[in-house]
Amino acid sequence: MSLTVNLWSRKEGELKRFLESYYEGEVQMIEDDGWTYEYTSPLEAVDIISAVVDNNDKYRIAVCIQIDGGQLFHLTPENMNDTIRDIFLLFYNENRLCYN
Repeated sequence: MSLTVNLWSRKEGELKRFLESYYEGEVQMIEDDGWTYEYTSPLEAVDIISAVVDNNDKYRIAVCIQIDGGQLFHLTPENMNDTIRDIFLLFYNENRLCYN
């Protein structure tokens, strides 16, 4: 199971500025208006999701997630905590089932 994080911004250079701050280094981007990354370990996606939503006062970036290429789900400051909790419940419990 995978979790894909999609970031979009209408403000030119905004995604590059955010990603370079997040990764603490230069980021090469093909397109300036969108960024997508598929996490094969979905729990790793929580850090970037939290960073985008927590810094919504500094950056104008929309964040959506997809589980296994399914429907896009838009994250907001209002639904972020519930969504992150659900990601942990879904993927942590799935990983525990595989080992038992």
